[in-house]
Amino acid sequence: MKTIEIVPAILVKTVDELNERVKEVEPHVKRIQLDIMDGIFVPNKTIQPEDMNNFKIKLMKEAHLMVEDNEKYVEDFLNLGFDMIIVHYESCKDIPAIIKKVKEKGKKIALAINPPTPLSAIKDYLDDLDMVLIMAVNPGFSGQGFDSSVLSKIRELRSMRKDLDIQVDGGIKVGTARLAAKAGANIFASCSGIYNFEDKKKAIEALKNDATT
Repeated sequence: MKTIEIVPAILVKTVDELNERVKEVEPHVKRIQLDIMDGIFVPNKTIQPEDMNNFKIKLMKEAHLMVEDNEKYVEDFLNLGFDMIIVHYESCKDIPAIIKKVKEKGKKIALAINPPTPLSAIKDYLDDLDMVLIMAVNPGFSGQGFDSSVLSKIRELRSMRKDLDIQVDGGIKVGTARLAAKAGANIFASCSGIYNFEDKKKAIEALKNDATT
């Protein structure tokens, strides 16, 4: 059984907001995920890599790239020292080249797929990936409801690959974390399921308990 992990998903527009959000969860988690949006691939724009030159933390850092120009952003976040790069199947023009670039830097690579995208679209890449991120909402905004139709996709992926990290992102809160975990997910990215609560430690613990019951 893969280890269950809760990952705060951080969706911000400024470095001050980023630092504040990291500070709130830093003692309680092993990694954070930064949601990066360009206003083109998704209808929202968040903090950009050029704003983050002095961003240094001890936690593992994932960059979830919801962007059109993957090549540029992958380069930027590798230069910023991010540990895992997550690119979207739907916008990535040359997936093998991106995988190669990230691995050459000794970093981890993941592919994300939106709710309408079938698993068959990425099956040829599975052996080269460190993780698959299954979106349970259409990307762009925090606070959307969990699309339970993705549960069958999680089950199918887990039956194909017992050893792979499967992360679910979108609508993860107490109740939906359990559903995704039972389907086979082991990593849960949550924004409003953590940051909507005063006590971040308690919110993270509640999500972890939900995913392990």
